Amino acid sequence: MHRRDLVRGLALAPLAGAPWIGRARGSGYPERPISIVNGYAPGGSTDVSARLVAQALSAEFNGAATVVENRAGASGTLASDWLRRQPADGYTLMLSESSSFAIWPTMHVEGTRYRPLEDFTWIAMVCTSPMVLIVSPDFPAGDLAGTLDVLRSPRSESLAFSSSGAGSIPHIGCELLRHALGPGAKSPHIPYRGGAPAVLSVAKGETAWGVASLGSAAGLIEGRMVRALAVTSPTRFPQFPDVPTFVESGVPEMELNIHYLLHGPAGLPAPVVAPLAAATARGILKAGLKERFIGAGMEAWSGDNTPAVAQARVETELSRFKAVAARTGIRISG
Repeated sequence: MHRRDLVRGLALAPLAGAPWIGRARGSGYPERPISIVNGYAPGGSTDVSARLVAQALSAEFNGAATVVENRAGASGTLASDWLRRQPADGYTLMLSESSSFAIWPTMHVEGTRYRPLEDFTWIAMVCTSPMVLIVSPDFPAGDLAGTLDVLRSPRSESLAFSSSGAGSIPHIGCELLRHALGPGAKSPHIPYRGGAPAVLSVAKGETAWGVASLGSAAGLIEGRMVRALAVTSPTRFPQFPDVPTFVESGVPEMELNIHYLLHGPAGLPAPVVAPLAAATARGILKAGLKERFIGAGMEAWSGDNTPAVAQARVETELSRFKAVAARTGIRISG
């Protein structure tokens, strides 16, 4: 399935105020609709993964209504701050990626109002996605080596890059690439309110390049509206076997996958966390849905998947980006 077909199908999936019609059979959790919030505009990888999780939970809970709500702004941190103040009843959850729970808390000059480990209940891993270096169709280089030469040259000052928001993991990916290229890399940054508009800006030539989540860029890569030059995963992604990795291209600093997790406010009771974690772990690997993740440029999490695993991933990501900040001096403001 092409990603554009997936997104078209997901347009029929739940949005705020438009719940799926369904019912949970039996007693216990859930007894009313579950809302899954994400901190980006519709169409990007976080939004798509939230909708796929909503489909998984609805199926696992015998058709229980599940809705998705977009609360875009500040790379998911506004939605995260909102979530920590919601009732811990299991009916308001969030699909987050590393930007809000690891990058902003460790790299933003003012930090965040929430504490990633103390203010949330981490429920389950959902998926991972590499990022991909994309350039506009008229970018003045035809391959990765030539592109890197251009980006480290004085010409870079006129070649702006896009990201899904200041402090998002795509933004950090771009900053890491500039750091790897040296002091001559001076492309200005133009942030957007999500992965979809950021990638579209490259396709339209409003910006010249970006390091985007593959989930956000896959459709425009398939449509040849942007050019994909390298992915940040340790191995090539099955959907795009002809796109090399940064590692094999001699830029090991750019090995940087995105992790997506499901969580809720702190204090979710065990009788809620247990069925949510089990339903997520089962549902995302069911035949059909697993392939839809791949079609969207993401891979459903297939390893051990428990709340303890999710909590440990958050701890790992916090340590990773704290080390990145110390090594590179990259800081986020705004």
